[in-house]
Amino acid sequence: MISKKLIRTDLNLLVALQILLEERNVTRAAERLAVSQPALSKTLQKLRDAFEDELFTRTAHGLVPTPRAEELALELPRLLETVERVLGDADFDPATYSGTFKLLLPPILCEALLPGLIAELYVSAPNVQVIAAEITPDYQEMLKKGEVDFAAFVALETCRDIHAEPITTLAPRCYMRRDHPLAEKGAIGLQDFLDYPHLRLYLPRLTRENTSMVDDVLGQYGVHRTIALETTQFASAVGVLARTDSLLVANAGFEASGLYSELITGRELPMELQRMIRNTHSSNRGKMSLMRHTRTSRSAPHQWMRGLLMKHLNGPGEVAENAAQLHAIS
Repeated sequence: MISKKLIRTDLNLLVALQILLEERNVTRAAERLAVSQPALSKTLQKLRDAFEDELFTRTAHGLVPTPRAEELALELPRLLETVERVLGDADFDPATYSGTFKLLLPPILCEALLPGLIAELYVSAPNVQVIAAEITPDYQEMLKKGEVDFAAFVALETCRDIHAEPITTLAPRCYMRRDHPLAEKGAIGLQDFLDYPHLRLYLPRLTRENTSMVDDVLGQYGVHRTIALETTQFASAVGVLARTDSLLVANAGFEASGLYSELITGRELPMELQRMIRNTHSSNRGKMSLMRHTRTSRSAPHQWMRGLLMKHLNGPGEVAENAAQLHAIS
């Protein structure tokens, strides 16, 4: 049975409360709600009256939620997602949908994901725009504030309202130029592997301890390789491979994409190194994940885009799948 209190409740008040909880700042919240600060202040007073609680305390650093507001912060996203599902998106059709999705991606993944994704959108959803930018340290805050829709990065630790979906990866291989001295050799031995300089791909803003599983494993056996170049750019690494005898450890399948098939070839890692990886505990196995805020869980466009992103990140033979954990194994 619907209570009188619910009948008298203005749904817009709950939307305003959610934005205030996310921003913790009246000025920014007013901008997002497209209202004036005095109008939002009146809304805040209505919220205080409705919940019989101050909800926020003003400080020099912004609004600080009361314990009651913190409790509401746990319930509101699910409630508003349900309302969104009831009010709209029932007739969602990618072919006619017009909208923009903002993505934050590390450079390696950006190069791997976007060609296939945009090619599919060109055919199935021509009115959809994608804005892709490099991952930033505050990506979780940007997801919370709705400034971006998705972010792909290593989910070492996520806030409770950020959902992280692991991206599948393939086993690593050793890449080299097509006419490399090791290219025509049988099985590559560990000493062969160590005799040549290496390139290492990494994700920016990760600590040194989370950059390379291979070096972590080798180090635990007292073995080290020579790193000639560290870079976030796979295309740059390929260019160096093509002109030197350097080696690169990266996930299997890059050659299958055909993008670099005329320049590089992949071989299996030395069996000894494979055994070392299997038998050694490594703390550097950070998992690349696709992250989104829980508020989008019931949004049909966002769920459609999530599925499309995961398809291109996880699909067999896709370049993006094999870029997903370059930092962890290179």
